[in-house]
Amino acid sequence: MDHQRYRNHTDGFRCGERIEDDGSVRSVIFHCNLPSGREIEFSCREPSCGALEGEENVVTLTDEDYAVVDPNFFDEGYTMAGSTGFKVWTGSRLLIETLVWPHETDCARLTEIQNRLGTGANVLELGAGVGVVGTYLASTGANVLLSDLPTLVENAIDPNLIRNKSCQTSKDSDGDECPSWFRPRGFKIGTGWASAIPIDWKIPVDTQLTDSQRKNIDFVVASDVVFLAEMLDSLLDTVADLFDSSAGNKPSFILSFQRRDAKGGKDSTAFTTVDGIIAAVKERGWALDCLAWRNVNITKDVDGGVIKDASEVFVFEIGP
Repeated sequence: MDHQRYRNHTDGFRCGERIEDDGSVRSVIFHCNLPSGREIEFSCREPSCGALEGEENVVTLTDEDYAVVDPNFFDEGYTMAGSTGFKVWTGSRLLIETLVWPHETDCARLTEIQNRLGTGANVLELGAGVGVVGTYLASTGANVLLSDLPTLVENAIDPNLIRNKSCQTSKDSDGDECPSWFRPRGFKIGTGWASAIPIDWKIPVDTQLTDSQRKNIDFVVASDVVFLAEMLDSLLDTVADLFDSSAGNKPSFILSFQRRDAKGGKDSTAFTTVDGIIAAVKERGWALDCLAWRNVNITKDVDGGVIKDASEVFVFEIGP
């Protein structure tokens, strides 16, 4: 591991949680501040996992809250893996900090990516969950198309885009016209734009995007989307199609990934491993570079109790 790419915690970036209760449903509101100081926030079904640090406010739900039946359990195409999209995971934080908050130690390539994202780059996010990463990138200048399963788009991403669409900064222009990339609908958020669309990795992606969207992608991003080994090939097949369709833009894929193989090692059959990602990328003839990594402390439910464990989170750039 390249210790020069180790990323210390970012001064000035803060996250937290609070409970929002409308009388019938209790939601966890995850919030974080932009470089401008303004905050954006996201309604989630559960507290975050590994995304909060130090003295940042953490909330807990009761056993009664967890006993509520998942209202989307019988939705078409909905899976238990998909249900994890209703909370914020470890990799989201490091990915946001890496792509938006410059550090003096950042490599030249990362600085180039940061500058492009802040000046209107077209970004497709895969497995967006509640929309934290994509909304944050839009708030700071990118044009972001967030995607996930239809249930997540309808019940998490769209409501959270609406929740944040009034997050304006002094640089915003009320006269801005929605980019054609998003039409017929886009949300002005901060200094950028965002919209959402359902994408299923098991279906050819060219049938799920418009011609303009397929051919004009600058970056594909994803955070904590392949914790199960069975998901990796489908994800990379989708990314391969996007590399081909937007070849004129020379897009790259930026993936944050929390190591979950400390006990299983490279032979783990259940979880995607770091070695597994590297091998799958090399098998396709692609290049992989670690832009940033960080040690993290996470909590785990073990035998009815909660323990703390150490892990690492990585931000990889992958390209053809």
